Formats: sequence, structure tokens, C-alpha cells
Amino acid sequence: MAKILLLKIWRLFPAWMQAAASRLIRPLFQVFAVAIIFDTQNRILLVKTTYNRFHPWGLPGGSLEYGETAEETLLREMWEETSLQIEIDRLLFVKTWAPDRVGLYYLCNITGGAFQPSDEVSELGYFHHEDLPDVRAEDVELIKRIYEEVVYELA
Repeated sequence: MAKILLLKIWRLFPAWMQAAASRLIRPLFQVFAVAIIFDTQNRILLVKTTYNRFHPWGLPGGSLEYGETAEETLLREMWEETSLQIEIDRLLFVKTWAPDRVGLYYLCNITGGAFQPSDEVSELGYFHHEDLPDVRAEDVELIKRIYEEVVYELA
């Protein structure tokens, strides 16, 4: 219950305040793992978060906990946020930005479970890169890069 309340409060913060608060409660670098999952029609899986007021849709994943590998993080986050079990195929690329953020992007497959909404994720869906829901502008460019590096390679 407390987590839900904190997520609702977080959602009200402007982006600059979220960044400042994250800096206070997180280590010097924020490292996160992201699952890149496609369906049979080459649409990418996106989740709708409950804590982002603007541009709530994005790629699934989360921040590494101390002592955790990126792969362990990805398996845990997908289970906690969606009730889906995944298998990690391979690391696609590493992306850094905003001098303190590092993202590890993994190609994955769903192996089990059934989607259940959580405190952090209310919906999921598969989308083509030319027909995305409300995602951040930088994520649109990232998804286009993923398509160029993965989907066109597999075709």
C-alpha cells in the first residue's frame, strides 16, 4: 500500500524534481536492464507505467539492485511488474546518457506466465515502430534503432 502511495506522489513531481530525488536515493550511476521482446509480427513489447504522468509507455525493465547481475534484474523486474517469465537471448547494446545513466538492452523471449497488472505497470501491448503509443521522444529514436539492429537483421 505504501508503494502505491509513493508511486502516486512520484507521478506528481515534475521531471527535474524526479531527477533530483533519484540522485539523492540512488548510487552515482543508475544502471538498468531492459527487455526487448518482439511478437511474431515483429511488433515490440511496451508497458504502460503507473508512475509517469507524461509519456507513460516504455520498454520493460528496471534498475539493478546491489549484488545483482543485469540478467537477474531483468528476470526479477519482468516477473514483479508483469508476471511474465522470460528467457534472455543476448545483450544487444549498452547505452549511456545524462552523465549518470547506463542501460543494458537484452533481446528476450517470453517463456511463461500471464500478464497481471502491478503497482508499477498497468498495461502492456505490442506496437510497430511506426505506430507507437505515448512514449518519450528519445525512446522513439531508441526503438527505431532497435528495429534497425534487430528486426531488419532477422528478416
